[in-house]
Amino acid sequence: MNYRTKKGRELLCAKIEEYFEMCDEANLSSGGKYAAKPYTLSGLLYHLDMSEDELCILEHDRNLCRIIGCAKRRIEAYIEENALSGKLASTAAINSLKSRFGWSDKQQEENPLGFEILLDEEAARLGA
Repeated sequence: MNYRTKKGRELLCAKIEEYFEMCDEANLSSGGKYAAKPYTLSGLLYHLDMSEDELCILEHDRNLCRIIGCAKRRIEAYIEENALSGKLASTAAINSLKSRFGWSDKQQEENPLGFEILLDEEAARLGA
């Protein structure tokens, strides 16, 4: 499917919304403490019948980046919020956020300014 056309973009939006509605219906009907069908990137990819690489290529298209980015942020927020409220297993949520959304355990970058100061031998000796 060519999602780069106007009709293609509309279809992509409709399919993405269809995925979220399907999850919401399953979760509402389950009535349980845990999400029966949580939002996942894998689930969205399966529903769209595409690979993560294909989605990444589409995400770099200037006409599609907002649509795909919004769907990914919706999934990310869902995972974070439901993990914090206890509706999703925290370990699974952490793994998903790290592997799919770039989260990490690092509190601070080692070199946040992006440069380092190198001392010559004499300055290093005097500073020691």
